[in-house]
Amino acid sequence: MMLFDLNLRNQVWLRVKYRTLGRTGLSVSLVSLGSGGPSQLGQNTGVPEPEIHKLLYTALDLGMNLIDTAAGYGKSEEILGRALKTIDRNRYYIATKTRPVKENRILSASELVHQVETSLKRLQLDTIDIFQFHGVKRNEYDGVQEKLVPTAQKLKSQGKIRFIGITEMYFQDGDHQVLQRAVKDDLFDTVMVGYNLLNQTAEKTVFPLCDTNQVGVLVMIAVRKALSRIKVLEQTVANLKEKGVIPKEALPDKNPLGWLVKDGLDSVTAAAYKFVAAHNAVSTVITGTSNLSHLKSNVDAILGPPLPVEDVTRLNDIFGNISESLGN
Repeated sequence: MMLFDLNLRNQVWLRVKYRTLGRTGLSVSLVSLGSGGPSQLGQNTGVPEPEIHKLLYTALDLGMNLIDTAAGYGKSEEILGRALKTIDRNRYYIATKTRPVKENRILSASELVHQVETSLKRLQLDTIDIFQFHGVKRNEYDGVQEKLVPTAQKLKSQGKIRFIGITEMYFQDGDHQVLQRAVKDDLFDTVMVGYNLLNQTAEKTVFPLCDTNQVGVLVMIAVRKALSRIKVLEQTVANLKEKGVIPKEALPDKNPLGWLVKDGLDSVTAAAYKFVAAHNAVSTVITGTSNLSHLKSNVDAILGPPLPVEDVTRLNDIFGNISESLGN
């Protein structure tokens, strides 16, 4: 029933790496599969559902054991439910999430319970491994903390969820103020943080706090347009130079990060994945794709040799103090 790319399996099966997801104690694959982003499990790219099932089975066969989704990712939860219903539940963890706001107000306790029960039904599961409050904004955090976390804790005691997490609204909170508060309050088992080589702020703000409080770190926005499309990257770097954020001589105007592509590394995208996966605070890096070839490339990048030390140092020197959300 399961269709696997055996060549892909033979290349990476023995190199899969796992890290502990903070105090959850879960051993999660360093590379995990996301069902959001531009593709949303093929919903936005026209990939037939049987091909998405094949991609999911291949990801599991490679040893990827964490799948991230959300109530707001179209029909991603339903697709996952249909694809995984015959798979041994011990082979994977599901992380899903919901926005804690509806019509400019914090959800009620009953609405949150309904959302969790709806996600369980869509996923065809009895328990959600990690339930996350999704894209929490600064002006929403107090309401989530006071009104919804207690309800999530009750759901946890009932066995409907195992662990509670929070994700940030990265493009409005480039310096991670919400996650800093969340980790200090010690109410959440995991955080999902936007972290990439263009915005390394989490290394100084979120990661040390997570280490102290044993909070698991899921990385999103490791690669988006600015690190996968040369013209977008060139414009991003040009803007940073114009604002005086980085020196004009720091990078060439054309193909500004092309110097990373060498010694078998075939793209800036691969370098970007390697950069985020190298940090010891990172439990798992989420990669979203509906394409098997892209999945292979992303896995190879994350699990392969790290970037040269001198290249990492140069990236730190250029982008290490930037807190703008440049990963779009």
